[in-house]
Amino acid sequence: MKHIKRRFFLQTTSDQVNFDNPNFENLNIEKGITQEQLSERKDSIAYVETTDGIVIGGFVHKVDGKNYMFPVPDPTLIYFNNAQLNVKAISEQKKILLKKLDVTVALNSPAIHDIYNYYGLTSGFIIFLFTAIESFINQMIPDDFIYEDKQNRKTEIYNKAQIQEFLDFKTKITKVLKETTGKNFFINQTPTNQSIWKLKEFRDDIIHTKQDENPLKYNNIIKNSLSFNYGKTLLAVAKFMNYYKKDYIIECDCGKDF
Repeated sequence: MKHIKRRFFLQTTSDQVNFDNPNFENLNIEKGITQEQLSERKDSIAYVETTDGIVIGGFVHKVDGKNYMFPVPDPTLIYFNNAQLNVKAISEQKKILLKKLDVTVALNSPAIHDIYNYYGLTSGFIIFLFTAIESFINQMIPDDFIYEDKQNRKTEIYNKAQIQEFLDFKTKITKVLKETTGKNFFINQTPTNQSIWKLKEFRDDIIHTKQDENPLKYNNIIKNSLSFNYGKTLLAVAKFMNYYKKDYIIECDCGKDF
């Protein structure tokens, strides 16, 4: 899978901007904005038009005495992209690590750094990809949505902020998404959605490790890191997101791998 197309929260094309829309009341499409013009936008969103006709909005921040406009990237795509960057590196680092850990041949150098590199890449992949799913779910919940958890003796009501903070992952990814979209990616058990549950299990093992736990748990993490199908899981998450939001995760057409 080639690298994904990067997008921003505040992004459109110049021919799609409707200046009669109140949301674009203060929109200014400009090329080559001056420092003075940027300074005036410090407490509001600045919009600029790129050379290929894309209008992007961002916030103005001063760095080392100079004003810059920072576009607002889609955090879900950032997390997904970070996980994707690790896939190839994991495969390459695994080969290096196994070669250095082969005790049947003479070892020229210790594998200390390679072990840290490998587990850093694998844990980074798992955490970033799982975070991408959580971020995506939150984006799919309308601001005014109310979720009702109907139990035998009571009904608990959650607004969007409470859903994000208090409901467990399984409830959000199955019940909440179903109510907000009318679709259920997990209605049937498939290899694709099972990859997502395995991702969660691996993530929980990594996040919930404690110093005083049985060392055998770390052995399970090591075994999982060596056998986990990172590429398959990445594609499964992309399929999950595109199921709810068409063409959300797509390969970039720039021709470059990364």
